[in-house]
Amino acid sequence: MKFNRWHRLKWTIPLILFLTTIIDAVLPAIFPKAFISPGQIIIPHITLYFIIVFAFYFRDSNILLYSFIFGLFYDSYNTMILGLYAAIYFIIAYSVVHTKKYFPKNSWILASFFVISFALLDLIVYLFYLKFGYTTIGINTFLASRLAPTFIFNIVLIIVLYYPTKWVLRQLGYEDYLIF
Repeated sequence: MKFNRWHRLKWTIPLILFLTTIIDAVLPAIFPKAFISPGQIIIPHITLYFIIVFAFYFRDSNILLYSFIFGLFYDSYNTMILGLYAAIYFIIAYSVVHTKKYFPKNSWILASFFVISFALLDLIVYLFYLKFGYTTIGINTFLASRLAPTFIFNIVLIIVLYYPTKWVLRQLGYEDYLIF
């Protein structure tokens, strides 16, 4: 039985988001400590990356619903507060869906969306945790020990995921994935 484009989107996108959520949870534990200093933490945002990819390149993928559902899944799997990542993922997907028409569809714009999104996500989560007493670290410590290593790791992630993303987009029916 041959699946049409809609069926591929309907089943592949949730599967990818499920797998990336699991990878996001496991990756910090298996990431070699030789690459980061003691006290530094990396936070992979592979799920967010693919939410942005699907929101940026597809209009009929139900990404807003998926972003909220997998945000809840991410919350239940990785965090102390249910709904924080769900709300932020939804807002980011909504923003990408409604602003993508003003930008050309290329990987530089996608990478820009991703960098801005994960930096804002981490900052919002930090401020939320600070406001409600889940963390007591200062902003300078946050920037040096969490955001900087996360920033570097996720920039490398964009580079590493370029060709797999290109392949996934082609399999889902999108052909115009450009480098420049």
